Amino acid sequence: MDASPHESSMPRMRRSDLIVHLDRLLEPVRFRDYGPNGLQVEGNDEITCLATAATASLAACQAAVAAGAQALLVHHGLFWGGETRVVGPLAKRLAVLLGNGVSLIAYHMPLDAHAEIGNNAVALRLLGCEDIGVFGEKDLGRKGRLIQPLPIAAFIARCSEAFAHPVVHCPGGSPLVRTVGVVTGGGQAWLTAASIAGCDAFVTGEASEQSWHEAAELGCHLLACGHHATENHAVHRLGADLAHRFGLRQVTIAGDNPI
Repeated sequence: MDASPHESSMPRMRRSDLIVHLDRLLEPVRFRDYGPNGLQVEGNDEITCLATAATASLAACQAAVAAGAQALLVHHGLFWGGETRVVGPLAKRLAVLLGNGVSLIAYHMPLDAHAEIGNNAVALRLLGCEDIGVFGEKDLGRKGRLIQPLPIAAFIARCSEAFAHPVVHCPGGSPLVRTVGVVTGGGQAWLTAASIAGCDAFVTGEASEQSWHEAAELGCHLLACGHHATENHAVHRLGADLAHRFGLRQVTIAGDNPI
């Protein structure tokens, strides 16, 4: 199908140039990740419209096609660990992307860890914290200080408002919250590291059964605010920055996932 006069006059960039820029920004070579970072599915060579989503779900792939995007930038891509067969949901998602020339670009841990536009850094700002550094394995976690200490009940309310999601609270710390650690998504395993780093509260997306006991024994509150909810901000902000920088059109695919 030929491009319309409007589309042909829009700014364009090569897919390869976008990947080079993102690799320089996010430095994926620093991370031993669960899946490949960068280009996962090769579509059209040129991009005028960039879609962003937290996860490359079938709905997100279809929405990117419907919006006329040539690339979909996500945090959760399609390939994890030992994927070797293109069947089931993976086959359906790939069929939509490949059938419409839409490239899939995914950055997992690199997008978590970036000091300014990463999931953890963005979450700290949403919570009204001053960023004071990193903690944990691979310096993945980020630590912040509240300008004004809050009683734990008030901090829970702030988390619920910031992420528009109910909060599961595993109690275990001071009645006042001053220092906050964040690892978004499925970051509950970083609770011990947050405690060692001197955090009064640790904010993540999910809690496990053992999180309840560990929070009490470590003396650090754990607040699980939703995997999707805590990781549905940074990728869209990155997309907006790319659109502004390179003159692209951006389409935000917010998604709806209560987990």
